[in-house]
Amino acid sequence: MSTQGSTPGTPPAKGTPWKLIVFGVLAVYAILIVVLNRKQVEVSFVFFSAEISLLVLILLCVGIGFAAGYLFDQLRGRRTSA
Repeated sequence: MSTQGSTPGTPPAKGTPWKLIVFGVLAVYAILIVVLNRKQVEVSFVFFSAEISLLVLILLCVGIGFAAGYLFDQLRGRRTSA
């Protein structure tokens, strides 16, 4: 009876390291985002204004979006369980 795959004592077959490739592509993409969004922009925060990096503004907006989504999900969960 033949078994497929590796047997104990033999090294696993070498294939394409997809996780490493995806990680590398994402790392390059993240570096490009940082490099291309280094420009300083002036932002008005209702009560004050500040000059910040465009990347910081993008991250701030993403964080506010995640927080709003989380809070909305919590509120929706309370309504369905009540």
